[in-house]
Amino acid sequence: MHLRSFRRAVALAMAGVLAVAAVASADSVRADGDLLQPGGQTFIDLGEVGPSAEITVAVAFTLVCGHFSHVDPGQTVTVSFGGATAPLDGDIVASESGTVGPVPSGWTADGDGCPEGQPSVTTGTTGSITLRAPSTAGEDYVYSTLWDKALSPAGANDAGAFNRTPTGLSFTLDVVGNTPPILTVPADVTIEGDTAGGWHASYVVSAVDAEDDPDPTTDCTPAPGNVLPLGTTTVSCTVTDDGDLSDTGTFDVTVVDTTAPALAGVPADISVTSADPAGASVSWTAPTASDIVDVAPTVGCLPASGTTFTVGDTAVTCTASDASGNETSRSFTVHVDHVPPVEVVATWLEPLSPSGATFAANRGRTLPVKVSLSVDGTVRTTGDVGLVLVPCGGGDATTVAMAYGGGRWNASIDTSVLAGSCYEVHAVIDGLDSDGFRLELRGAEALQASVKGRSR
Repeated sequence: MHLRSFRRAVALAMAGVLAVAAVASADSVRADGDLLQPGGQTFIDLGEVGPSAEITVAVAFTLVCGHFSHVDPGQTVTVSFGGATAPLDGDIVASESGTVGPVPSGWTADGDGCPEGQPSVTTGTTGSITLRAPSTAGEDYVYSTLWDKALSPAGANDAGAFNRTPTGLSFTLDVVGNTPPILTVPADVTIEGDTAGGWHASYVVSAVDAEDDPDPTTDCTPAPGNVLPLGTTTVSCTVTDDGDLSDTGTFDVTVVDTTAPALAGVPADISVTSADPAGASVSWTAPTASDIVDVAPTVGCLPASGTTFTVGDTAVTCTASDASGNETSRSFTVHVDHVPPVEVVATWLEPLSPSGATFAANRGRTLPVKVSLSVDGTVRTTGDVGLVLVPCGGGDATTVAMAYGGGRWNASIDTSVLAGSCYEVHAVIDGLDSDGFRLELRGAEALQASVKGRSR
């Protein structure tokens, strides 16, 4: 028989002897080291583990009725770690104690034999132990544990409530030589930035291990999900298996920004006129820019808004630039037409000549106005002509229509309807202003007119 099989057979036989002895005496507490299997397993095969591996096992306990001495109803059994043997440099550490109970009221009384089928109680809490495997590879390493029992509260026959056979639990395991895990990292990569400041890291790193199942988890710095800045970042990764063997690896991520910013709000072509032959000052609303990586790209136009543009066409180029030197440009044209000012000359005829004079008249009289108008040296005999009276101190203007006749433009000013006493008067032809004169109105005095000091 193979040595491993022989050792396991011996351990199973010992577990059977303990169970029989428990029944032949008093109540017993049995340990269960495999909570996944039905019934109480007192001999557990943990299979293959790595050198110095640590295995934590949950342990349940069952109180079994035995012969004529019994635990009292209402009592709770506390089962605590009482000692163990471990092979080579292996070890066992108890992490928790377990309990059974409280024992139900119908439990067999002292002096009575147990009913057929050996009643049992499993209600309570589990305990746990942690085994450390030897550091040397080998097969059929056996661990044996003993558990002490205590009752609470105190009962009538606590000393004889349990049989003399201790509660035991055994384990066996094989130690196989551990090999380091194998880490796989990506190749060095150059990638376009996709967020403000850089790139959302989303690389995949994996590891496999011959002994660990599942494979151990990898750890990288910077971790996926972080934002890697522009430039080259070295990502360092490591993986460690259950046997504390590890593997490391690195790869470089170079984040670049080759995408130009988007430019918006560039004006359409602009056309203006200027009476100044040197040109005109032209302004516009500045364009805006946005960029995936650079949160504040710069925007500028040449020539700049507010510049004096010469007569003719001038190309304006607006450019958005990001921190990586990417640029987007768009252009528009500013067109300036030189339109010389129109010269309107008014020749005021008697009784008002010359222009720029002050004419005084009694209020209430009707003043005849006669004027000859020329535009850019050409006498005008047609057009939309009006006589405009503006109060000297400011206020609403009054317009009197003029008609052409007798080689001049004629109108009459009814001074009785004028509220003020002083007006600036000028003629307007087709929207073009001429020079004029000042009209002053007096009370009930005789009609007088003064032109540069002359009375009439």
